[in-house]
Amino acid sequence: MEEEVKNKYVIGTIGALIGAIIGSVPWILSYVFANMIYAILSVVIAVCAFYGYKLTKAKIDKKLPVILSVVSFIAITITMLVAIPLIYMAKEEVSLSFENFIVIYRIEEVSSVILTDYVISLIFCALVMGGIIYNLNKQIKHGIKDKDIKIITQSVENEMFSKEDIERARDVFERNDALSKKHTITKELIVEDLQREFGQEKGSKIFEYLKIEGVIKKKSNKYYFSEKAQNSPYYRYEFTNVKIFIIVVIIAAAIAALMYFTKTYPGRENETNINDIEQGEVISSYTIENTNITLEFDEDMTKLSDEQITYYFGQGYSEVYESIITSSNFEKMIMVIQNNKSGFDEDYTARQFLEDIAAENEEELKVIEKEISDKVFYVLEREYESKDGTIYLEQDYVYDSGDDFVCIIFDNIKENAMNPEEIIK
Repeated sequence: MEEEVKNKYVIGTIGALIGAIIGSVPWILSYVFANMIYAILSVVIAVCAFYGYKLTKAKIDKKLPVILSVVSFIAITITMLVAIPLIYMAKEEVSLSFENFIVIYRIEEVSSVILTDYVISLIFCALVMGGIIYNLNKQIKHGIKDKDIKIITQSVENEMFSKEDIERARDVFERNDALSKKHTITKELIVEDLQREFGQEKGSKIFEYLKIEGVIKKKSNKYYFSEKAQNSPYYRYEFTNVKIFIIVVIIAAAIAALMYFTKTYPGRENETNINDIEQGEVISSYTIENTNITLEFDEDMTKLSDEQITYYFGQGYSEVYESIITSSNFEKMIMVIQNNKSGFDEDYTARQFLEDIAAENEEELKVIEKEISDKVFYVLEREYESKDGTIYLEQDYVYDSGDDFVCIIFDNIKENAMNPEEIIK
C-alpha cells in the first residue's frame, strides 16, 4: 500500500512537471517575441502544474505545495536556460547542435544576459506563486476534500456553500458594518452572528471557508468581508496588490542593475584594453600542428593570440579553435580546428563529417572531393550575407590526418576571397 502511494506521488510529480512545461509556453512567447518578462504568466505555470498533478489522481496533501514549487522551479529553469536560447538560435539561423549551444554560454556577454533574466524570473515566480502555494496549504490544512481543492476559481460558491449562502454571509458582515479595512469586527462576534444565521456548524464552516478563499480578510486581528475579492479572483489571491508588485519590481531592478554594473564596470584593474593584451604573430606561412599541412600566404597575415581571440570573439572561440589567422582589416580569415577521431565511430569518414555539417543548413549544399598537394580534402562552400549586406564566401576544407579530422575554414568577402588551393601546401 505504501509503495502504491509513493508511485502515485511519482506519477503526480511527472504530471505536474508536464503541466508546468506546457504552462511555460506563454512565458516563452512573451519573452522571445515581446522582449518582456510578464510575472503574471508564472500563475499559468503554477495552474498547469496543479492540474497536471490533479489529472493523475495522485494524493493531495501537504506534499503538494512542495511538489508544485519544485516543478515550477524546474520549468522556469528549463525555459530560461534551455528553451529560450534554443529558440533564439533558431531565429538567428544558427544550427541547433550541442556544440553551438555550449558556445553560447561561453560568450560572456550573452551568458550574463541569460543568467540575469533567469534570476529576475525566479524572483517574480517565487513571489507570485508564493500566494498560490499559501492558498493551497490553507485548504489542505483545513481538510478541504481533494475534489474541492482549487488553485484559482472564478466564483467562490461550491457544492457546500451556494451563491445565496455567500450573499447571506455578506449581509451578516454588512449588518455589522465590516465591509472594508477601516471597518472590521472580531472573529468571536462575527462567528456568533453567522451561527445564528446558518446554524452553529454551518456558520463556523462558512467563516473558515471564506477566510481560506480570501473573501474574508484579516486586518489587525479583526476581520472584514471583501466584496472585490468575492467577485474577482485577482483581488481574492491579491495579485493586484500594488505594494507587492512595487517590491518585486524594485528587487528585480536592483539585482539586474547590480549584475549589469559588475559586468560593465569591473574596476580599472580588470579593464581590458586591446593595447594591453598579448599581440598576435605576423606570419607569411603557418604549419598546422601534428600534420604535414602548411598554409602559405601572398600577404602578411596575423595569427591571433588567445587573448586577442577572446577579446574579439569571446572565450568560446579561443577554446574551440586551434588558431585564427586574419588580414589586418579582418576581411580575410582562416580558422583551424582539429577534431579527434576517437569521438566518432571507427568507420566514420571525413566526407561524412562534412556531410553532417552540410545537413544542418537549410540550403542544399554539396560536398566535393579535391586533391591538393597529394592530399585528399573534402570541400563545402556556401555564401551568406552579413547584416550590412556584404556577401561572404565560407569554404570548409576537411582532411583526415589519421588521428584527427583537420578542418580549415576560409571565411572571406566573396569579391576578394582567397584561393585555398593556392594556400594549402
